[in-house]
Amino acid sequence: MRAWVGHLALVAGVAYVLALGWAMQHLSYDVWGAMIIGPLIVAVSYPLVRKVLLPHDPRLVTIAMAGLLAKLAGSIVRYWVAFDAYGGLADAGRYHDYGRSLAAQIRAGDTSLLRVIPTGTGTQFIERWTATMYTVFGSSRLAGFMLFGWMAFWGSMLYLRAAMIAVPGISVGRYAALVMLAPSLVYWPSSIGKEAFLMPCLGLAAYGGARIFVGQRVWRATVLVAVGLGVAALVRPHMAGMWLAGVTAALIGGPFVKREHGKHRSRSATVVLLVIAAVALSFVAAFAIRYLDPGNEEASATSTRSAVDIFADVERRTEQGGSGFQTIKLNGPNSWPFAIVRTMTRPLPNEARSLAELLPAVEMTSLMLAALLGWRRFANIPRMLRRSSYLLFALSIVMMFGLAFTSIGNLGILTRQRSLAMPLLLLPWCLPAWVPKRSRAEDAAPVALRTGVTVGR
Repeated sequence: MRAWVGHLALVAGVAYVLALGWAMQHLSYDVWGAMIIGPLIVAVSYPLVRKVLLPHDPRLVTIAMAGLLAKLAGSIVRYWVAFDAYGGLADAGRYHDYGRSLAAQIRAGDTSLLRVIPTGTGTQFIERWTATMYTVFGSSRLAGFMLFGWMAFWGSMLYLRAAMIAVPGISVGRYAALVMLAPSLVYWPSSIGKEAFLMPCLGLAAYGGARIFVGQRVWRATVLVAVGLGVAALVRPHMAGMWLAGVTAALIGGPFVKREHGKHRSRSATVVLLVIAAVALSFVAAFAIRYLDPGNEEASATSTRSAVDIFADVERRTEQGGSGFQTIKLNGPNSWPFAIVRTMTRPLPNEARSLAELLPAVEMTSLMLAALLGWRRFANIPRMLRRSSYLLFALSIVMMFGLAFTSIGNLGILTRQRSLAMPLLLLPWCLPAWVPKRSRAEDAAPVALRTGVTVGR
């Protein structure tokens, strides 16, 4: 058997070398560069994934590696859509052109290496980051897509570890399969762009938050949250603000959570963490409003009128185009639940007008059917909120996202940015199922008889 595997590996290696040689002669480096980067990504990732997941459950290693291969395939599809279907009009084309130009100048010695250090905010930051990656790995467009997709893969790994740490009784295999193989997560954060970059940043914040919630090295975990959200704020400060608000909500609800594992935080530590979170949230909120409304220099985090005007302007811009739809009007708190549900579940099959819209519609419909069939998991949310601050963190972000993005009237923009919240949105599908108290007592009775312990009178 081992000899057969060795012969197959030898044949595969020879075929790979021949294919690479042919590609170098007939294809541009934009394509054949990925034939070097792709296998390198897999080779580097495998031992790291084993080290992280093998001690917990060997099955998770297989799921994670399948997720990595799916992510690389998603990068190829995203590349084709961006440069063939859209003719390079996607944002990835702009990032690639800037990164290739700056990396070429650096390799030629025409400019300082310091220029690739990511600076600025938003688009400028991603342009510099792309140049940094191209300086190290070369200016292959498809390889660039794979490298950004690889970053997003590790974001999914961080969300998986966070849930394993901070959600008691979670169906780990189910959650691993969802965060690694859900179509939205395979496709959207798999290209040169902001979503792929933000996935590991927000995932690091979620992982750090999970460790804080269960009392694992709280101050080190606080640094992880600060680093993740600090870098995320340079790209999309409103996203960093929502994740920080989720951490704050979970800290406030922490005293009401029944701790089942980990260490209890002292009251003084909780107070200090809340003060730090509140101060950081005020700065991030003000930065987010200036980022979304750069023409208003006097905008502040408490300017409700400014925020309303910003969202109204976003609504007018995003409802244009073939993927536009009529947004839901927020007329008060009574309209919030419906707005959140519709924002997080668009599009449904009746709203899809093209193949690109039909695929996420099928995904959302499948999730909703799974929710109906697994209703006991959702019925267990109130009980789980008493056991897991991380679940409160996740649900808080989902609700904030659903409200904030109600003003987005374009399915493409909505589904792309929603992918950042998908790892948290998928959490309820993996909670332990609700069991009535009577059934739990009946299950406990045989154990009591075997051990000689009396259960009640």
